[in-house]
Amino acid sequence: MPRHTTSRAAPGRGLRASSEARSSVRRPAAVRLSRTAAREFAAKLMAPGPALPVPRLAVGCLEPFQPSNMYSGAFDLARNLLLAGVGQPEDWERSKGDPVAFMLQAVERTAATFNRKAIDAVAHTDILFGTSPYISSWHEKEYEDPNRVFLAVEATQISIIYLRPTLELLGKTHPRLPATVYRMLLEGMSSWILCYDESACEAFCEWRMESYLEAKESGEEGLEKPQSIAIAKGPWLAKRFKPLPSSQIEAAMQSLSVRSRARGILEAACRLQTLSKARPRQRPYCDMWDEYYPNGSFSVPFTILAFHEQDLVCQAFQSDEEDWMNGGEQQSPAFATAFSPNDRESIITGFEELRHFLRMMEALGDLLALLPGCDVLEEQE
Repeated sequence: MPRHTTSRAAPGRGLRASSEARSSVRRPAAVRLSRTAAREFAAKLMAPGPALPVPRLAVGCLEPFQPSNMYSGAFDLARNLLLAGVGQPEDWERSKGDPVAFMLQAVERTAATFNRKAIDAVAHTDILFGTSPYISSWHEKEYEDPNRVFLAVEATQISIIYLRPTLELLGKTHPRLPATVYRMLLEGMSSWILCYDESACEAFCEWRMESYLEAKESGEEGLEKPQSIAIAKGPWLAKRFKPLPSSQIEAAMQSLSVRSRARGILEAACRLQTLSKARPRQRPYCDMWDEYYPNGSFSVPFTILAFHEQDLVCQAFQSDEEDWMNGGEQQSPAFATAFSPNDRESIITGFEELRHFLRMMEALGDLLALLPGCDVLEEQE
């Protein structure tokens, strides 16, 4: 399966790799957004280039942390990473006293405990570790705060989840299981894993219908009525099929054969939902985000949650991708947390946030491995 990875970062901005309007009324081209095509659209947002093994940090490093600049913060942060238990003494020995190399070792150690194959099935990612949450050098350095360090993750290649085969499988077992698992999937990802789903295509759906009605009123012939999200979802997510209440899910699971695929899917969805509630998501403050992205930003999601290859979600993603590329806004990370390099508790919390995010990605990858028709990614070499 073809992959896309990011290029190396420009020095002075972070331990990661770099990346790269719709008119008010226009009729989209009749393009079939296949699995390969959808990933290619997303890949246009990132520049090609090599990547490193998990956590695939770029070789470019954070300039304010470079010892050559005589910035003591590099050694202070390295010391606090060590005292906080994020870094280990053997990491310092292996880095030969280079604080930046030690930081790389610390982040690699954090990611090494997780199932790389499961995470890669969801998305191929790069991790940023530096005083700025953005990739390029658009902003002047005086805007960066050396007393605030970001841990951020961005996708360089994303998976596409086509739910129709899964919904049909679950529906044959119990008519309310499709809606139940779909709700659990949405709730499980909502706080931690940025996903492009039906909620992201509402504006596109409205615009398509408005364009269709305007063209119909003007007398155009041969028009095809735009697909609705209800049609895209299919019969198993019709309003008459309500999700099972939480109190009945365990009984529904026990009624299924232990070796059945439906039970495995339901169990994995339960694990994902439970894990998402195990730790409240702590995001950087809005004013901090506004400081770095005063003109707005977009984030490439880790996965697309669609129903079939030609559905409204895929079409909306293609349209939004074109807007992202042409809109002039800067890409922001899909996951980010910030901490103080001088506060050990803050450091511990920041790395716990990263660990929980990776734990969530791992759980989602385990679930995707069970879904029929899901276009997951191969493990990066």
